Amino acid sequence: MVKKITMIQTQKKVGRFNIYINNKYAFPVSESILIKYRLHKGQELDENLIEEIKLADDISKGYNAALNYLSYQLRTRKEVEDKLRSLDIHEDYISEIINKLIDLDLINDKNYAESYVRTMMNTSDKGPKVIKLNLSKKGIDDNIAEDALILYTDKLQVEKGVTLAEKLANRYSHDSYRNKQNKIKQSLLTKGFSYDIIDTIIQELDLIFDDDTEREILLEKANKLWSRYDNLDIKKRKFKIQQALFKQGFSFSNITSALDEIEDTNI
Repeated sequence: MVKKITMIQTQKKVGRFNIYINNKYAFPVSESILIKYRLHKGQELDENLIEEIKLADDISKGYNAALNYLSYQLRTRKEVEDKLRSLDIHEDYISEIINKLIDLDLINDKNYAESYVRTMMNTSDKGPKVIKLNLSKKGIDDNIAEDALILYTDKLQVEKGVTLAEKLANRYSHDSYRNKQNKIKQSLLTKGFSYDIIDTIIQELDLIFDDDTEREILLEKANKLWSRYDNLDIKKRKFKIQQALFKQGFSFSNITSALDEIEDTNI
């Protein structure tokens, strides 16, 4: 039986058409495929041509979806591939679409990585390790990520790190000197800065140990703990408080001195 196009119906979706063969719905096509194959009423189609048209439309549909996805912001190859898979585009077609987009420089992981590094440098407090991890999650090759991170120089890292460390120092102002320094280092490490850069940041921060401030903070914490453990006998009470304060970074000699002062005051 001859297969002939008997009607071409416009869909509600702009740029999409339904093809009817022998008065029965056969398949949909995009406007670009309609034009490419010069589809028209009365045209005869064989099975091979019908399959070719369907394949071309699937690729066109995926390509247009990818273009729309890319129109909002830069995307990595992996992000576009994942998007196409979420739209149930056949895996074989995805490779063809991706390669076409790469040829047109609409997907460029190198450019993406460099743009991402610049943005994170300027708008976040993240260090290189976190930035590289984020790029890896987006499918960026390690070598590409490392090349892009050259933009984030040691000087810039230290400047960014010192600004962050100053904020952290204020946040931990009621901690012992040792605990404050350790917490700042741990926070910087979590943010993605290396040990070497962190050491430089701490030197630039120039935290100063002050005996009076340290003793004031220690007495404040010791007094709170003294009240908390008021149900214990003196020996257990002092031991419990010593443990707690030592873990908070205070020296054993200073803790002993503070507890003796508190005990004398409360006799």
